[in-house]
Amino acid sequence: MPLLVAEENPENFGPLTLTRATFELRYGALCPLDRALQITDDVILRARPELADYLRAKTGLRVNVDIEGEPFPGLPAATPWEILAHSDAHIAADFHAWNKRHANCRDEALMNGAHIVGDARDVFIGRDSVVQPGCVLDATSGPIILAERVAVKYSQIAGPVFVGVGCSIDGARLRPGTSLGPNCKVGGEVSATIFQSRVNKGHDGFVGHTWAGRWVNFGALATTSNLKNTYGTIRFKPSLDNTIETGAQFLGSLIGDHTKIGIIQGLTTGANIGLGCNIFGGGISPKYVPSFSWGGIEGWAEHRLDDCLKTVKATLGRRNAVLRPESEAVLRAVFEKTAGERARFLEAV
Repeated sequence: MPLLVAEENPENFGPLTLTRATFELRYGALCPLDRALQITDDVILRARPELADYLRAKTGLRVNVDIEGEPFPGLPAATPWEILAHSDAHIAADFHAWNKRHANCRDEALMNGAHIVGDARDVFIGRDSVVQPGCVLDATSGPIILAERVAVKYSQIAGPVFVGVGCSIDGARLRPGTSLGPNCKVGGEVSATIFQSRVNKGHDGFVGHTWAGRWVNFGALATTSNLKNTYGTIRFKPSLDNTIETGAQFLGSLIGDHTKIGIIQGLTTGANIGLGCNIFGGGISPKYVPSFSWGGIEGWAEHRLDDCLKTVKATLGRRNAVLRPESEAVLRAVFEKTAGERARFLEAV
């Protein structure tokens, strides 16, 4: 019997789930779909209809077909802040299985002058990765996984941390609970944060207890707040009209795909930043910014769809990637779906 990988609570993970199924959301070293595919290629996907064509094109798997399957476990919690709060434990739990499935090339990857603090057996470094002199891998509080083709320069990494295939870590301080998907570029301080993939945070600035989608860019000194000055619990706005109490003391930002955060830009505690946004001008962001919004402290406008798609294609082109027609269709659908809320946001600000 095939494995059935199904969505669960997608409404709880916006804006990340505007462009992906919940089983594509990363925790620890993998997402639920990756975990299922480690067991078998015979996988059936159940997802919202608007994501079906995109998922077929991306995975080549059967989507929303009328076939029985054995349910496969999905996300470990029903909200993003619960997953972020235990991101360090999820990474640590994946370490043994990762070590068994992959070749550890730690000795070849460590250049003279690179240092491991703690037990070297708690450090995994994949093929064609390199850790340059002066870097410190601190495994005293948990394991570190550096996947294949990872480059680490002038950086400190304190586990539990996962760094995905093809990442560049340059001038960074990665704190416990940080999980980076493939092909991210990271500098500055990152703590208890999940980057889905292709996130560019190449400069100084702090990002904590934050979950960012694909192709998000953080400008120099862009910073998230993840703790209230009162040390109280944090509220989150899933939409313009609704506010919920998370019960979490630490929560940074949830950021949708293809959003750009400008230099010296602050994101408020528990910020919900939609996809396709461009936020700049300094100061502190609103608590809720609808998808395809453009602006900041000096005012807001709509990020026109054609302009956004032009930037998306240019961004992908810089990494020799191409926007699939099915993915573009999802972006166009989200633009239409969020038009009303965006218009009300622009009236209010």
